[in-house]
Amino acid sequence: MTGNQASPAQAGLPAPQAATAHPHDAAGHHAIGRRPADLPLAAVQKKTARYAPLLLGGAAAAVLAMAAAPAMANTTGGRDTASAVSISAILGRGDVVTGVRGTTDGNVILTGAHATGTDDDALPFLYEGPLTSAAEGPNFSVLNPPFPGRIQTATFYGPDTNFFNPDTIPAGQVRAVGSYQTMTTPPGGNPGVVNHGMIYLGPVSGAGGSWTSIDVPADGSDTVGGVRGCPPAPPGCFVMDTIAHSTMGDLVVGNYDLNPGHGVSGNAFIYNISTHQWTLLQLGGSLASGTTLYGIWQNGGPGSPDYTLAGGSSAHGSSPGGNQRAFLMNYNERTGTFGKPAYYSYGNAPALFTHFDGITAVPGGFNLVAISSAQASSMAFVPVTGRHKAFGRATWYPIPVGTSPLCSGDCSMVTGNTVFQNQVMGLYVSDVPRTYLATVPTP
Repeated sequence: MTGNQASPAQAGLPAPQAATAHPHDAAGHHAIGRRPADLPLAAVQKKTARYAPLLLGGAAAAVLAMAAAPAMANTTGGRDTASAVSISAILGRGDVVTGVRGTTDGNVILTGAHATGTDDDALPFLYEGPLTSAAEGPNFSVLNPPFPGRIQTATFYGPDTNFFNPDTIPAGQVRAVGSYQTMTTPPGGNPGVVNHGMIYLGPVSGAGGSWTSIDVPADGSDTVGGVRGCPPAPPGCFVMDTIAHSTMGDLVVGNYDLNPGHGVSGNAFIYNISTHQWTLLQLGGSLASGTTLYGIWQNGGPGSPDYTLAGGSSAHGSSPGGNQRAFLMNYNERTGTFGKPAYYSYGNAPALFTHFDGITAVPGGFNLVAISSAQASSMAFVPVTGRHKAFGRATWYPIPVGTSPLCSGDCSMVTGNTVFQNQVMGLYVSDVPRTYLATVPTP
């Protein structure tokens, strides 16, 4: 669910001119899945619905049940790698990993949600240590965000480390982003707001760290170009959800929802931590194209203005049915220009929806974790080619969690959440939600 990285980027990707955009789409899409902080199980169901905001009824039910389907072979013409993927459980019962980032000593930082035992509520956790032996213990900390209104449930979705951003993250600290809900409305707050975004900066233990609440502005204040999150009419519109998914460099990416009846649902944002400015995405010239941002990668290392964004959108325009495709797109922080998005479907074949949840730079391109109506969890390698660093054809690697020993008693759900080098993590639900780690053999 985040931009999840293993080593500094090798390539600096350019940012071509952005397309002309128009702020609002007259066609209203109502929000599906309102409370993505409700981890570990309920939120993943809602999170899955966010990937395909046009899915309804039986189609959505089929997506949530797709863990029962066998893994599909690599449909790009390469060899079938599903049988060679090694899959095991990490961390504890009720721990759901959502993000990963490498550190200076070869270890990793993991973010996610730890079940509190009260309904579907959770608290965010941080883990620092070896990936393959990740477990609860002295390197695992559950944090309680100190925001007004008392925390009901909260989740970290993505980390960043001093290894990647030494100028903005002090040694021995991490930055983690996510969302939270409160039990009561804070003074001066809007009782209709469900999720607030949050940024944490501090040690893995949480001791002495700083917390910042962020909310997408509805009225165009502090947005690039004065773009309004809410349309000017009808009255009563406000941003109901701000979900921060991933962070790198000076940027945070995520999604926001408006309250029902105001047209826009699940659109994506970029938030600049240094300038406190928001960029609201307008793929296809609209704020209502079902666009999500779950991953970000800074190309060229610390201080570079060039990034690659990953997520999903219905703005590709190739299907009248409104199916959602995964996409990659270059972005230049300094100029604000976007490259042309490259769209993908699992197996390079038609699918009801496909979504990229995490991104990591590897030699020759990117590895990405994906979910799709055709395959519950998969990894895709997308080459970056040519003088202009264009995105090439994807090679897909299915992650057969549903047919692994972890699901010997059947799993009600499997997702793909994050990727580190060639290692994919996600949720599987047999008796309780847990996290799997899958190592994918690659050429």
